[in-house]
Amino acid sequence: MGKNRSKYRLIARRIVDSKWFTLVIMFLIILNGLLIGVQTYDNAPSFIRVVQLSILFIFFLEIIIRWTGRRTTEEYVGDWWNWFDIFILMLGVIPEVADILLDNSSQEQQNIMSTLRILRVVQLTRSIRAIGELQLLIGVLIKSIRSLSYIAVLFLLIMYIYAIIGVTLFKNPEYNTSEHIKLTISNPDPYGDLGEAFFTLFRILTGEDWTDLRYNLLSNEEIKGSVPVASNTVITFYHVSWMIIAAYLLINLVIGAIVNNFQIVLEGQKEAEDKLARKKDGNSEEDDDDDKPDEENRRLIKRPKV
Repeated sequence: MGKNRSKYRLIARRIVDSKWFTLVIMFLIILNGLLIGVQTYDNAPSFIRVVQLSILFIFFLEIIIRWTGRRTTEEYVGDWWNWFDIFILMLGVIPEVADILLDNSSQEQQNIMSTLRILRVVQLTRSIRAIGELQLLIGVLIKSIRSLSYIAVLFLLIMYIYAIIGVTLFKNPEYNTSEHIKLTISNPDPYGDLGEAFFTLFRILTGEDWTDLRYNLLSNEEIKGSVPVASNTVITFYHVSWMIIAAYLLINLVIGAIVNNFQIVLEGQKEAEDKLARKKDGNSEEDDDDDKPDEENRRLIKRPKV
């Protein structure tokens, strides 16, 4: 029984390590993603569902093969890509199970099914495992979370300060009665409250008509009571300084943190490869040393007795 189990494990390991296995899984992931896109059309063929169920079954077999071909259980459990595959597979199974349990008779159940079917798109992320470069990028992003969290705290702190200043200086109590502009849902007072000020600052960060915000405030200053405190100089300095701090300094901090962690990950990967190469060379040298005593013993045996 143990020999058969080892035999199956060796076969499964060869399958997992083979290049064609990775290519087939990659092809099925891409095919499944294309079929999901085809299903968005009203006249999509009905056989697509059968093909998708077949692909889902193959993904289930893939996980079984990877589990069977594991070198050790600890190694399999410690690899978070295996957990990622299981999670994505479960997201693909949920819509199929819900489709069986729900009869889609009510509009609410149909809305639930439409929401669950969106989960199938997540299966496209499994292509990350098949491409080593994408795995490297994901590793860099995960390693950068700590650095980015500190930058996010700094960013929100500065943004909060600017939002309070914006509401205090630029809130327009006569915004809905201004002659040149009307207060609507799609055109609210950009500094009417703290939440809207946050969105306005984010809008400036994206470069979306941020100069128009300044010009509108300059125009409103001429209307009595529209801008209670700020002058033209303050309005200009406020918007230009936020644009410089947010769009140039803080964004460059984010890029710098990612690039720095990218270099660290590359160096760590190179060290791991060098360590593995040295280990292999050490094993080969040990084999050579093991052969030397045998050769010496042969010479002693062949040496004639005096």
